[in-house]
Amino acid sequence: MAEQVQESGGGGLKRLGTWLVVLALLGAVLWLASDRNQRRYSWAADSGKLVISKGRFFPTGQGVIAADDPQHGKIYGPITVPQGAKVPDQEFDDQTALDRALFDLVVPWAKADLQKGDEPSIAEASALADRAGALPGLTADQHRALASMRGDLSYVSARGELTQAAKLVLSARRKLDAVREGGGEHALEAGPVVRELAGIQEALEQAAQGRSANIVAPRAAAPATPQPPAGAATTPAQQVPTPGPPAGLNPPGSSTAAKPVPR
Repeated sequence: MAEQVQESGGGGLKRLGTWLVVLALLGAVLWLASDRNQRRYSWAADSGKLVISKGRFFPTGQGVIAADDPQHGKIYGPITVPQGAKVPDQEFDDQTALDRALFDLVVPWAKADLQKGDEPSIAEASALADRAGALPGLTADQHRALASMRGDLSYVSARGELTQAAKLVLSARRKLDAVREGGGEHALEAGPVVRELAGIQEALEQAAQGRSANIVAPRAAAPATPQPPAGAATTPAQQVPTPGPPAGLNPPGSSTAAKPVPR
C-alpha cells in the first residue's frame, strides 16, 4: 500500500514537471513569435496617404504609425502619395528592409517635384529628401544618390534666390531713377548708381537662368614691354643710346672758343 502511494506521488511530480516544461516551451515560443512580429513592418495606401504599420509585441497584429508618434512619427508617419502614383501593399521582415524600399519609393517622387520648378513642389521635394535622409538603414549607394539630389535642390534654390535678388535690384534701380529724374538733393549721386545697378541686374538674371556672367568688368591690362628671348645677343640697334646734350650745346670738356679758319 505504501509503495502504491509513493508511486502515485512520484508520477504526479513527473506529470507536474512535464507540464511545467511544456508551459515554459510554449511561453518561449510565444515570446519569440511576439518579438519577431514586433520587428515586422508593412505599408499600404489609404486615402491618398502612404501609411506605415509596425508589428505589436504579440504573435500577430500591427499598429499604424501616426504622425505624432514620439519615436517614429517624423520618419515613418503618413506620406502624401503623388496623384496618379500606385503603391502596392508590402511587408518587411525588419526596419532595414523598410528603409531601403521606402527610399527607392520616395526619391523618384522628390525628383519629379523638383522638375516642376514651382515653389510648392520644391518645398515638397525638400521635405521628402529630409525624410529619406533620416532613414537609418540606407546603403552607401543610396547615400550618394541622396547627396546628388540635395545638390540639385541647392542649385534650384540658389537660382530662385538669384531671381529674387534681381527683382530687388530692379526695384532699387526704379527708385533711384525716380530720384535722378526728380532733380532733388541726391539726383547727382543716383545717376552713377543706376548705371552700376543695371549691370548687376543683368548679371543676376543671367546667373538665375544658368548662364555665367561677370558682375564687375575686368580692368584692361597695360601692354607688356616686349623682352628679347633668353640667351639672345643684344644688337647695337637694341642698345639704348646714352642721352647727349641738347642740340646747339657743346659737349662737356670741349672748348667754347672758335677755331681759326686756316688760310
